[in-house]
Amino acid sequence: MYNLRMVKVAFICTGNICRSVMAEAFFRKAAHGELKRGEVAVLSAGLMAEDGAAPLPEVVELMREKGLEVSGHRARRVDEELIEECDLLLTMTLHNSQRLLTLDPRAAHKAFTLKEFVRGASKNGPVECVGLRDRLKSLRSRVRRLEGLEAPAEEGESLKAPLQSFFLHYFHLYDHDLSIDDPVGQSPAFLRRCAEEIEESVLALYSLLTGRNGFEGAYRHGGRGG
Repeated sequence: MYNLRMVKVAFICTGNICRSVMAEAFFRKAAHGELKRGEVAVLSAGLMAEDGAAPLPEVVELMREKGLEVSGHRARRVDEELIEECDLLLTMTLHNSQRLLTLDPRAAHKAFTLKEFVRGASKNGPVECVGLRDRLKSLRSRVRRLEGLEAPAEEGESLKAPLQSFFLHYFHLYDHDLSIDDPVGQSPAFLRRCAEEIEESVLALYSLLTGRNGFEGAYRHGGRGG
């Protein structure tokens, strides 16, 4: 049965064969207990993914070094249903976020780059809320508050005004510090640095969402990602 307290997180990149696959696996390891209890759900997808594509062999090998098995993963393309059902959409780059919001502008209140969310949500000290949903709502508002986008517009109403001010800012913004660059076609060292960057960001995300530390639960339970 679906848990009404459940928070559903999606990691999104371009092809869903590299960065978002690693992010999902790292999160599964960190959130082993929450996943088992049905408090959290996680998936990954790609904005230009070929449905059913396998992860890159070098990604599979690198993740095995980290004790995580992702060879069974198959790519999924982002669609409107995925955007609607998830509570948090975390992309790898600002370009990914921009493309995501062209599919559904109403997702502006829950779509961030992974590093953007972690950086913004870390402001102002610890979150006082207890439940995962309340914590997420508080964290999202720390990063970006967009009045009028939390609920669908009523008949006859328009989202044009609040979206206009948002897009004027967001679509012209680029900050390398908020993005994790695509390692496809790059050197093994670049891929390894990318994986470390994703792992660090995912650990910070898990701690923000739950108030707990990193992979402690996964190691305790012997969890493995996939």
